[in-house]
Amino acid sequence: MTTPALPVERGRVVALVLTHDRPLGALACVRSVLRSTHPSYEIAVLDNGSSPSSVAELEEGLGNHQGVSLVGLGPNRGTTGGVNAAFAHALTTRAEFAWLLADDVHVDAAAMAALVQALRKEPGSGIVGALTLHANVAERIWFAGGVVGRDRLGRASHRGRNEPDRGRYGPGPVDYANGSSLFVRTDVIRRIGGLDEDYFKTWEYEDFCARAAEAGFTTWFEPAARVWHDVTPDTGARHDLVRRYDARNRMIWHARHRRGRLPAVLLWTLVGVPGHVLAGRAHEGWLQLRGVLAFLSGSKGRMRD
Repeated sequence: MTTPALPVERGRVVALVLTHDRPLGALACVRSVLRSTHPSYEIAVLDNGSSPSSVAELEEGLGNHQGVSLVGLGPNRGTTGGVNAAFAHALTTRAEFAWLLADDVHVDAAAMAALVQALRKEPGSGIVGALTLHANVAERIWFAGGVVGRDRLGRASHRGRNEPDRGRYGPGPVDYANGSSLFVRTDVIRRIGGLDEDYFKTWEYEDFCARAAEAGFTTWFEPAARVWHDVTPDTGARHDLVRRYDARNRMIWHARHRRGRLPAVLLWTLVGVPGHVLAGRAHEGWLQLRGVLAFLSGSKGRMRD
């Protein structure tokens, strides 16, 4: 017997702080959300398989906060699995909106209200991305809306990355919102489900927003909502892995959402491999080739090393 869904409360937000072994970051994120000026919200901290000591630190830090719950997800589900568990939790609440937040983000007190207002003004939109700034570089943009290029390589990119924030990027439609701060109507989650775990790493939010668009919900960028992200760049083997996933998943995304562009994107990616070699970037060319070959072999989900 299934539990009947709770009636949705207009304007209510559930903030979903997904964390893995970063209790201090998660607690800092929670403290920033608790300063929100929006009147109706609750916070769930979703622990994605952290160590017992991290969980104990979370329990102690959250103990005195009303309206904040700690939800254990069991063994680490990975990013996409953790996000999907967070979205499933959102659907057990009375929230009209879910705000997915990473545990290395903190938010402006007016951000939640600005995100709610953006969706009130844009009834055709279902997802909103915030203006995301580097936490450790004053007024330097990390994300001002995501775009999937229609050029020959079809890459996904953050508008404004590493630019000074001078108000260049106004509110408007974009291709995708980033998962460090993704604000979504719970109706969208009910309609299209969560992240597609075929991607495992990279392109999962581009896919989520594309599926929302295909269901009639556009993605909006709202610069009045400001958040700060403590960005940790990928390096070494981790960076190599991300590049492989990016090459494979770029093909998967185009096969599903811009099928007519797939042959050109695939061809130009392969043509670029010897170019990387000639430019002294043979390793990058090898990573791109491995990603494309993984796509052609039907690879989905987690790739073998």
